[in-house]
Amino acid sequence: MGIALLVLVALAAGVLTTAGYLISADTVRSEVIGGIYSATGLNPVLRGRASVSLFPKGSVSFDDVVLGDPAQPALTAERMTARLRFFPLLIGRVEIADVSLERPTISINLEPNGKSNWSGLIDGLARNQKPNARHGVAAFSEMRIDNGTVILRNHENKVVETIDRMDFSLAWPSISKSLGATGRFVWHDEPVDASLTLADFRAALVGSKTGLKLRLAAKPMKAAFEGSISVRPTVKIEGTLAADADSLRDAMVWTGQDSPPGGGFGRFAIKAQANVVGGNIGLSGVNVELDGNSAEGVLTFVTDGRKTLQGTLAADTLNLTPYVSTVRLLTANQHAWSDARIAPEGLSNIDFDLRLSAAKVIMASATIGRTAIGANLRAGHLTVTVGEAQAYGGV
Repeated sequence: MGIALLVLVALAAGVLTTAGYLISADTVRSEVIGGIYSATGLNPVLRGRASVSLFPKGSVSFDDVVLGDPAQPALTAERMTARLRFFPLLIGRVEIADVSLERPTISINLEPNGKSNWSGLIDGLARNQKPNARHGVAAFSEMRIDNGTVILRNHENKVVETIDRMDFSLAWPSISKSLGATGRFVWHDEPVDASLTLADFRAALVGSKTGLKLRLAAKPMKAAFEGSISVRPTVKIEGTLAADADSLRDAMVWTGQDSPPGGGFGRFAIKAQANVVGGNIGLSGVNVELDGNSAEGVLTFVTDGRKTLQGTLAADTLNLTPYVSTVRLLTANQHAWSDARIAPEGLSNIDFDLRLSAAKVIMASATIGRTAIGANLRAGHLTVTVGEAQAYGGV
């Protein structure tokens, strides 16, 4: 048995040595570069050392790689390694099995016209995904990202976001139209586990409608979406959205929002049908829970210009005690509202117009019957309108 194994190893080594005569290292390097170009639409710029290994595993590695315009590269990597398929090498052919990027920096620069420095890559990938595309050596369908960094710049809104320590695996099998991506990254100092599935990869690349599944899980918040997405002529997303957090306050701070004033904003969960068109986010069939309160209704969030939240919510019982715990509303022997100032600090970057109704409202030791309230916050000025309130046996 041991002798047979040694013979097989010797035979494999001999075959690979023969393959080295059938195909030169320079040929392997040039064909791999050409294959990557036909797969991505970008010309790799090699600024470092290149090495070829045919035994024990066929691979080609390039140090200090730039993809895209060197002046504004879409991607730079300390090393790019293309692993080669074993059996084609035996007959002198180069076929890429998968590509890995070590410590890449991925820059995404969004322009006001909707394009980015990745437009060429997306167009190249779309051409490569056509059924009649001539792939040549570029028919690889797996990519790994090891310890990567993503920098997103939105020049119109002057926003810069950074995602680092990214470890991801991407796969778009040739026998399927789908794209799958799974991995982990760090955002705002919190690790996030993520998975993404596009039902039709090429449709997504050209902006057409395709199925979308997205899962994000971090300590501050978990979120999931299942539905469809298209980006032409404008961004449109439809599907079921679900999210939950142990502390909505902590989740808001994690995402870069101001901490809400007062108390409350603890345990949070929401599920709704989402409809996103451009910068408008519509949520219908909303089921939301916050600090033990449950409500149903509709919500609309506008992100174009100043952020605005509008909606109508209805609840059986609404306990406002956590939110007014720092404000003296009623005294033990008075039936008059306190004239103490309620300051909306922490809400300066958002406007809202909400209609709330409940069969019963609890505020500390006070209980109010059927109640309808309107709350409007605009430019830091809060207006609360009581349309109906039953208390102390009256209306």
